[in-house]
Amino acid sequence: MQQTRPDLGAPASYTFPKPQRISVGGGTVVAIDVPGQQLASLRLVHPFGGAVEPLEAMGVSALTSEVLEDGPDGQSSLAPALERHGAEWISRVSWDGFITGLDAPTNRLGEAVHLFADAVRRPALKADDIVRRRDQLLERFWLDASSASTLAMRSLGGQLFTGRYATPLAGGPVKLADITPETVARFHADSIASVAGTLVVVGDLAGVDLEELGRTVFGDAAPAPERATTEPAPPPGELPRVLIVDRPGSVQSALVIAHRAPSRSQVDLPRAEGISEVLGGMFTSRLNMELRERLGYTYGAGSRFDLRRDSGVFFMSTQVEAGTTAHSVTSSLEQVNKLRAGGVTEDELSTVRESNTVGLPVSYSTARSMAGALVDMVVHDLPDDHVDRTRAGYEKLTAEDMNSAAVEYLRPEEAVVVVVGDARSLRGPLTETGVGPVEVRSPESLWS
Repeated sequence: MQQTRPDLGAPASYTFPKPQRISVGGGTVVAIDVPGQQLASLRLVHPFGGAVEPLEAMGVSALTSEVLEDGPDGQSSLAPALERHGAEWISRVSWDGFITGLDAPTNRLGEAVHLFADAVRRPALKADDIVRRRDQLLERFWLDASSASTLAMRSLGGQLFTGRYATPLAGGPVKLADITPETVARFHADSIASVAGTLVVVGDLAGVDLEELGRTVFGDAAPAPERATTEPAPPPGELPRVLIVDRPGSVQSALVIAHRAPSRSQVDLPRAEGISEVLGGMFTSRLNMELRERLGYTYGAGSRFDLRRDSGVFFMSTQVEAGTTAHSVTSSLEQVNKLRAGGVTEDELSTVRESNTVGLPVSYSTARSMAGALVDMVVHDLPDDHVDRTRAGYEKLTAEDMNSAAVEYLRPEEAVVVVVGDARSLRGPLTETGVGPVEVRSPESLWS
């Protein structure tokens, strides 16, 4: 017997759980109780990401994050020690935050957190471990840079900023090599061990004493200092312009077209990210339909914003056959200009609304995803109802909102084009596009 598919009902509007906040000593615990969620996620947030590193110690936060995994006893002792409690270590650094944490069963959380606190506040920081981790990061830097797309992204900073952002987050191959064990120990003492931070906890917290967790993690550490933000200056040079990072003989090109954007606090997120999705954030986006489906130049093209506390970046990216590079650049810029001039369609508007609202219950169905949202709120000083505000912003988006966002947030006249590929064959065609002056650099010269 043939059955017909039932009609879909209207999706329910999602509401993000309201977090509980508790002041404990010099820090704050931010928690969400999720009954039945027996795997808890715990994150400790310090406001010391790569953006605030001194120029003579670029990469120290990334290196310190790696070294903490060596544990209170050194020699990579932390992971196996946590495994005895069913816990997994988490550590990462962004431009705006230093985040450590663990995922653990709620009935083992207390035991795991004591070990976590020792790892964060009282790590061994043995010189041999630090040098080993530094050498691994240096090796990984060039291994990752063997990917043309990674190299293109890492080349962007020096084209858009002066100061810290001109060098990749991990410090680059030159500055990172200069970091000594003493530099790491000093950074850890000043920025991690002595600063309480904010502790995020998500899971079934029925039997969890949050104040005790806070006392264990914070100890007698001091409150985090206020962080002043100053917009970094751009480098000199004409805009728009083209940088070719030379990879002789390459049959493909990785290209990124980017420009500076406002900071996270200055951006209307639904409008900005909505217009980015129309341009390059979905499979049916204009860049993908043009470069992949119509021209057949690539397997995929995309765009997105990278928003920080003091500035931001908007970029489009793809990889294409070398002979199509110049036309891929002009076609991408043409799609931006068409969107700015003609605005979005009703189908595009509807897709943006639905993709950012209907799936929210799934997006925040785990303790880890909720903890990630809370970390974002802490790092960027966002209100506790940030997720709900953003959802409401998407729900009420209009075509006029999106069209004004295209003009406000997409700035092709300020763009830099970074192409990683064979300079010998690319320089002429890219010059003929008339996008802007063309410069050729070797990868080794970018961060010297």
